[in-house]
Amino acid sequence: MINEQTNTRTVTVAYSRRQGVGFIAYARSCVRKMQDEGRYDAAHKLDSYIGRFTAYLGRNEIAFKDFDSRLIRNYHRWLQDKALGRNSISLYIRNLKRVYRMAIDDGTAKDNHPFEGVDVSYHVKKEKNGLTLDEVRRLKELDLDGRSKAVNFARDMFLFSVYAKGMTADDMFHLTRDNISGGILVYTSKITGSRETIVWEQLLRDIADKYALPGTPFLFPVITSADPREQWRQYCGALHNINRNLKTVARLLGLSFPLNMMVAHHTWNSMTKGLTIGNLL
Repeated sequence: MINEQTNTRTVTVAYSRRQGVGFIAYARSCVRKMQDEGRYDAAHKLDSYIGRFTAYLGRNEIAFKDFDSRLIRNYHRWLQDKALGRNSISLYIRNLKRVYRMAIDDGTAKDNHPFEGVDVSYHVKKEKNGLTLDEVRRLKELDLDGRSKAVNFARDMFLFSVYAKGMTADDMFHLTRDNISGGILVYTSKITGSRETIVWEQLLRDIADKYALPGTPFLFPVITSADPREQWRQYCGALHNINRNLKTVARLLGLSFPLNMMVAHHTWNSMTKGLTIGNLL
């Protein structure tokens, strides 16, 4: 989702003062600002949402005066015709709405109320897949001899996330040895901004030592570049490969649903409070 921060609006105001600026140009300026701030994932997602909208338009610009409720209703129906799910459609519409609201707030455009009557609510999923204690133990003992290094790495990254109390892949891949001191792993969550502490148990240490590479400060061989944008690309590529190989792991375990790194996060969160890594042995 787009973060409606004041500094984002500052650049869009400057950009939109060009005479005749349209909605797409305004949105692209938001993308560039996010990139300048190092928010590459948010910029990439917004760019994809805008790309889908321009595909519907059949052109690369639309004036704010033409951005009305009929346009949005037709776009909503067009997305439905693409057989997209309710939540996917909601993301496309809600992100257009956020960009439009920023343009209204900074005086770039007058409000035509284009989103009135358009349902952009999420369908809340009641259940999120997670492994049971027994399944986590079976995953740890799963015989992957003869399988590729990529499959083994994917299994180990899943387990590390569970052992680290549901740590996200983004946080995992940015861990360095400096995050570990006195037998405690300390890091700041990229999602919540909160400071997290985890006992550096042997199970965590074994996985980190298995993939340690000389010459890099990071615990895992994913981030190798010093350039923030290239780091983001490396993270996205690694996450894609891990999730793809976790599908193989899920089949070997005989699961009825695919594994990915989000399942690792949900696995820990769904377990009983007060659970320790010792319970997973």
